[in-house]
Amino acid sequence: VRAGDVLMVHVRLSALGWVVGGIDTVVHGLRDALGPEGTLMAFCGWDDSPYHVKLWPEAWQEAYKEMPGFDPAVSSARRDFGRWPERLRTWPGALRSGHPEVSFAAVGPRAAELLTESDDPWGPDGPLGRLVELDGRVLLLGAPLKTLTLCHHAEAIADVEGKRFHEYRMPVGDEWRDYRTLDTFYGSLPYDDHGIEHPVAVLADQAVKAGAGREGRVGRAPTWLFEAHATVDAGVEWIERTFTRRSGTSG
Repeated sequence: VRAGDVLMVHVRLSALGWVVGGIDTVVHGLRDALGPEGTLMAFCGWDDSPYHVKLWPEAWQEAYKEMPGFDPAVSSARRDFGRWPERLRTWPGALRSGHPEVSFAAVGPRAAELLTESDDPWGPDGPLGRLVELDGRVLLLGAPLKTLTLCHHAEAIADVEGKRFHEYRMPVGDEWRDYRTLDTFYGSLPYDDHGIEHPVAVLADQAVKAGAGREGRVGRAPTWLFEAHATVDAGVEWIERTFTRRSGTSG
């Protein structure tokens, strides 16, 4: 990690071993490594998001009509992403993007540049697209390859047929709004036809094979550092080779 980097990070704290100060120490350590000109970013999502509400029992759907609306300043990050996203979201000076399902937090001088608002938060005008434009990098600090969220940006921009989208409603402020985004939860492409259970891990492996990522160790934790632009290029190339191109040619 270099001073001045724009760095997206995924953390599995337990993989590091005993860390005095816990997740706070991780934030301090990363900020020390980046220096005052560096910027940190994390994928937050929204804890207890009603993304799946249409599949739930009717009584649950009725109950969720009364849930508090999404507020970027106060709505918690998803707990199943670990302690890192919520810690960065609540760090002094942190900013957060406004999409209720696909939100990111960032701290540093380029945070506002990263956290652009877009109807397609996985696409070129969303935070991951901006990360690529800013020659950013992604650090998996003890986190496995299947957590490399940047791969969803490759799915979003790849020129192939058969992409899957999910339509849902979310409470934002005092109103419910309709959304349609790439279905990264249930599978944005027909990976099951190819026997692929963890597509992000497959895409991350393509980046490793292309030389876009390198492995190291921090404490006890296996660690990967990926160049964002090269990682997305490798993912797009594999997707367009594996699935049917929109031009009608088969990959």
